[in-house]
Amino acid sequence: MKTKLMTAAFICICAISASAAHSDSNHQNIEQKKTEILQHIQERITNSEAEIVCVKSAQSHDELRTCKEKFRPPLKNDKHNQIQSR
Repeated sequence: MKTKLMTAAFICICAISASAAHSDSNHQNIEQKKTEILQHIQERITNSEAEIVCVKSAQSHDELRTCKEKFRPPLKNDKHNQIQSR
């Protein structure tokens, strides 16, 4: 009986330790993912700000088109771009 109790206690301790280690690992993964997402958002904001400057300084339709081509790559399934490229 004493052996069974000791074994059960050991299993519980191991389970608690594994759970805590898994929790720390998940926390690190979440923090890393949050950092990556925030960095991507900041890159998009920077790109949008540069696009705003480009559009505000444009003096013609050609310059506006250049801004669009520079800051907004064509979509893969954009039918309008497919027709123009023919």
